[in-house]
Amino acid sequence: MYIALNDERIILNFDKGITVRMSGPDLHYLIDLKEYVKNDDIPYTVESYPITPKGGWSTFFQVPIEFYGDWEIIIYKYVPEVGIKRIFTHKYCDYSKLVKFNLLTKDYKECQLWIERVKEYVRIHGCIPIVQTPFDELNKIFPSYYNNLGVDIYKTYNIGRLPKESRDFKTLDHRKEGLIWFGNWKTFWSYQHPRKWTELSSQEIADDILGLS
Repeated sequence: MYIALNDERIILNFDKGITVRMSGPDLHYLIDLKEYVKNDDIPYTVESYPITPKGGWSTFFQVPIEFYGDWEIIIYKYVPEVGIKRIFTHKYCDYSKLVKFNLLTKDYKECQLWIERVKEYVRIHGCIPIVQTPFDELNKIFPSYYNNLGVDIYKTYNIGRLPKESRDFKTLDHRKEGLIWFGNWKTFWSYQHPRKWTELSSQEIADDILGLS
């Protein structure tokens, strides 16, 4: 998603985690990622740090969480004699947008079950779904299969049993052994799964990734 402000240009991407790229005349911009937790109107900060985009797109903000979150991105800049000023905000909203669901299983019945969970996600969020499975007849269940060429994908969900492969400092933080820790409050098993999938049923795996649990 491309946004042009006064002198700033912003690219937002929710496809593989949350990524914000910017160009602009200022030396620093502060990027703040917040999440609205279920039944709470006040968002919590997940991650926040400054980037230095002046002169190009070489630095960017990224949080590689791939499963569903009720995210909000806020961008600030410093205005002399005023202080920190919010210049942009975007709340995750895939209503009427194209969302891709990769169902990573070779089990036909499991694909059918996960498609039912995709239908529930679509009912709640109002997105336009594209389903990718190993089974051609299941891929064609949604009418959008035939009419999505040239349309940007807002978000991709990979539903399956994905290994925990990250080795960053948040994954290895000894204070929360076995978990990834953000914002001093949010913990989860991997960037693809909120909980360890070996302990979950097939439906629970899909519901966790899609925020239906």
